[in-house]
Amino acid sequence: TRSQFDRLSDLADRASGTSLPELLTAVQQHVAQTNLVYERNRIVNLRLATAIGKAIEQVIGSWDELPAVARNWLGGAFLYFVQSDDDEGDFDSPIGFEDDTEVLNSCLRFAKLDYLCLNVEDYDDA
Repeated sequence: TRSQFDRLSDLADRASGTSLPELLTAVQQHVAQTNLVYERNRIVNLRLATAIGKAIEQVIGSWDELPAVARNWLGGAFLYFVQSDDDEGDFDSPIGFEDDTEVLNSCLRFAKLDYLCLNVEDYDDA
């Protein structure tokens, strides 16, 4: 959506000034927070959040081989994921991570990493 793109664009700018270890730590912390929230609220899609985190870790593993412009957008997607109050609040509904998946998938396709794209229906526990 337009709002997702606008937010992603702002976050991509912010990510350019953030180190890769900082991005990875933020992603890992968000997955850990999701795990804690899931213990109190089982509608949170922990499996999808975990899959997003693993996909991001795989991207980071090949970071140096990616073009700078792709790294910029992917960094924005990582920051989009770690924000719990994005287009669909991560902890508010069973579809809270679907917008995060859409944003990440778009950036993965742009970076020619289509094989890492996630299908949200594979993680639909509802």
